[in-house]
Amino acid sequence: MRVLKIVLLLAAALVPLAGVYVLNNATLVAEWLTDTGGFRVGETFPTITGEEVDGGTIDTARYRGTKYVAMIAKIDCESCKSSYPVLQRWSELYPDTPLVMIGVGGKKAYGEVKRDLQFPFPLLAADRTAQDRLRIKITPVFYAVDERGTVMERMNGYRVKDFQKFMKRVGEA
Repeated sequence: MRVLKIVLLLAAALVPLAGVYVLNNATLVAEWLTDTGGFRVGETFPTITGEEVDGGTIDTARYRGTKYVAMIAKIDCESCKSSYPVLQRWSELYPDTPLVMIGVGGKKAYGEVKRDLQFPFPLLAADRTAQDRLRIKITPVFYAVDERGTVMERMNGYRVKDFQKFMKRVGEA
């Protein structure tokens, strides 16, 4: 009976602690429990060719030899939209790190977003082939890609403080 009481007391103490951990690290726990798709750190980020929403074609191979950030976004994603104020100032905030946004949701709709917000970076409209090559399951996803095309950092979702830490690590790498 005494052992049972000790076990119940331990369980009663651990369950709330586990709950607090989950609440404070929801993204991490979700990533442990689900397949978020995409690419892990150390994997090669694929080169993607597609239509730039302003016209013309863009190929991410043009970034080989330089460190850059690729953002995978979806037109109706609220978390993606919350990143737009930072993205509008990208050139000013991160002048040494090019950004390319790869958008799911239509060239015309993203063209309007790019024009309205005056994004200073290329925005590629991801067709079905690009979406399949990128193994998109969640948005937004930010990939820091090194000069060889290898994913050096990955961030799922957008939270200001996490993004600041992500970009600090990218800048220091």
